[in-house]
Amino acid sequence: MELSFIAQKIVHLRREDVAQLFHDELGIPYTTDIPILTETARQTLRQVFLEADIGISGVNFGVAESGSLCLLTNEGNGRMVTTLPSAHIAVMGMERLLPNMGDLALMLSLLPRSATTQKITVYTQFIQNPLPNQERHLIYLDNGRSNLRKTPLNDSLFCIRCGACLNACPVFREIGGHAYASVYPGPIGSVISAGLFGAAHAPLAQACTICGACKEACPVDIDLPKMLLRVRAGEFPQAEEKGAGLPFLLKFGLTAFRRFALRPGLFAVSQKLMGKVASTIKSDYIHLPAWTGWGYGKDFPRPAEKPFREKWKSRKQGLGIRNQELGIRNQELGNRESGKTTPNTQSLITLFSEELIALGAEIIPISAAELPDRLITYLRERGITRVQTDAASAKHVQSREIAVQTEADPNIAIGITKAIAAVAETGSILVKNENRDTGSASLLPEIHIAILQACDLYEKLEEVLNMPEIAGTAAASLISQPPQKDPLTEVGLFGVRLFCVFLGYFFLMEFHCLVTNFFSA
Repeated sequence: MELSFIAQKIVHLRREDVAQLFHDELGIPYTTDIPILTETARQTLRQVFLEADIGISGVNFGVAESGSLCLLTNEGNGRMVTTLPSAHIAVMGMERLLPNMGDLALMLSLLPRSATTQKITVYTQFIQNPLPNQERHLIYLDNGRSNLRKTPLNDSLFCIRCGACLNACPVFREIGGHAYASVYPGPIGSVISAGLFGAAHAPLAQACTICGACKEACPVDIDLPKMLLRVRAGEFPQAEEKGAGLPFLLKFGLTAFRRFALRPGLFAVSQKLMGKVASTIKSDYIHLPAWTGWGYGKDFPRPAEKPFREKWKSRKQGLGIRNQELGIRNQELGNRESGKTTPNTQSLITLFSEELIALGAEIIPISAAELPDRLITYLRERGITRVQTDAASAKHVQSREIAVQTEADPNIAIGITKAIAAVAETGSILVKNENRDTGSASLLPEIHIAILQACDLYEKLEEVLNMPEIAGTAAASLISQPPQKDPLTEVGLFGVRLFCVFLGYFFLMEFHCLVTNFFSA
C-alpha cells in the first residue's frame, strides 16, 4: 500500500476501507466503529511485537556527542520494536544527525508541535546501547544524500518530516499524496524525490504554484519555493541538462537578467533607465503579449520610477538613529531577562499537574510515609492481584494480596516504575529501560504507575536531556499520557491506556523534619 502522508501514513483511508480490510484479512465482523477497529489492531499487532525475533525501526534524530538514537511515537510501536525483540535494527538517514542534546531539545519541541500540535509525543526514546541479551545494529543510510548535499537543493536535508508543508500546500490538499508517486509527497517531496531519485520525479515541481505557503509553515524555515524553482531549472543530481523543462524565451530572459544582476553598476544604470521608461506609462501594470505564455493571465508590474537603492540612501541616516534606540531597548530587555528567578518547586508541581490532567492522566500527591498504603489501596480498588515493577519500585508494593514480578507479561494490568525525572512544561516523565523487562513495565500493562519525587521535577526539556542518566543508561524514555481527544490513542493503540503519577514530596518532607528536629534540639 502506497503512503500518502509523511506523518500519518494511511490518513487517506476511510474507516470503511479499514473495516473491510480487517474483515478480509483478520476475519472479524464488518464494523466501522473506531474503538473496535483500534482494539482489534491493538490485540493483533501487540501479539506480533511479542513474538518477533527482530525489530526494525527508523530514527528521528541521532546525537553525535552521546551516540544516542532518538525515536518519537504516539502509539507505542516504536518502543515495542526496540524493547521486546532480541535484536533491533535501526535505519537512520545521514541527515538526521545532530551535534548535541541542546539541538535535540529544540527539534523535540518543533517536531510534535508542527506534526500533531502536541507539546511532546507520548513516547520519546533515547537509545544508547543494546539492552542485556539484545543485539542492536545501526544502518547509517546515504542513498543519494551525499550527492544531494552538493546541489542547490541541499537545504532540503534539514527536513524533520513533520508534514507541515503538506498541510499548508493548496495543491497537495487538492490532489493528495498518491499523485506524487513517491514516498515523499507534497512540496518537500517534489524537491527530495527529484534530488534522491532522479529526473523522473522532476515534473512534480511543475505542479507548484509558488505561493510560499510551505515556507511559511516550515518549522525549520526551508525555502521550498526557491528549491522548487531550482528543480524546474534542472539543478538536481542526475538532471539531463541544466534548465531542462524551461521554455527558450524564459531561459533567455533569465540569462540576460543574470548578466545584469551580477554587475552592480550595470544593474543600477538599467534600473534608472527602466524608471525613465516607467514614468511614461500611466497604468500600474504592463500588459504582456499572449505569445509570452504569461500574457493570458498575468501582467507585469510597472517598474518603480525611483529604485530602492536611492530610497534606501535617503532613509539610511534615520534608520541609524532608530537602530541605536533599538540597541538600548534590547540591552534593557536582556538585563530584565537575566534577572528572572528560577521557578520554585511548588510552581513546577502546579505546571506539571496541569499538563498531565489536561491530557487525561491521574496525579496523586503523597508523602513518603503514605506511598505504600496509598499504592496498595489504589491496586485493591481496581481488583489487582498481580503487578509488574522495576527493581526500585518493588519495595513499595509489599502485600500478601498482591504478587510482584519484574518479568514482562502482557496479561498484567498494571506496571509500576520509578521516574528519575519529569518535565513540567510537557507533563512527561523520564524512566530508565535497563533491560527488556523493566522497559516493558511502562509499556505492556493497561495502566502505568510512575513514582516521582517532587525534587526531580524540571521546568524545561533541555534540562532533562542534559542529565547524565540519559547517556549513562542503555535506553531511557520520556512518557506522557496519550491525548484523550485522539480517537486512536484514546483507547491505547499499542502502549498503556492510562498514565498515573504518584507525586511524592519525599526529599522535601525529610528536609523539613531535619530542620524541625535541629531547632527543637
